[in-house]
Amino acid sequence: MRIALTNLPTEHGERIARLLVEEHVVACVNLYPIQSVYFWKGEIRSDAEVTLMMKVSTEGVERLKHRLCELHPYELPEFVVLEVDNKASLREYVDFVRSETHL
Repeated sequence: MRIALTNLPTEHGERIARLLVEEHVVACVNLYPIQSVYFWKGEIRSDAEVTLMMKVSTEGVERLKHRLCELHPYELPEFVVLEVDNKASLREYVDFVRSETHL
């Protein structure tokens, strides 16, 4: 199991999260409202965004990356994948994520 993160405009968050779950690309998505401050094309930007914390099977990461890039409105989407300690995690939850993100 892996945790994948992306940020995007607030108005796109729920639609993209629902699509990824409906298509079984991810098992679950948590949405967090945030304010991002960053450099883009030589300028400091500040935007209201939403962070999607997506639970995906290890085997499904590439599929998620491909699908998220298709759906994401940004020219350069953030896509960061965090490793999960599957042994220390609740086995039933890890199994749930794997079963819901069937290929």
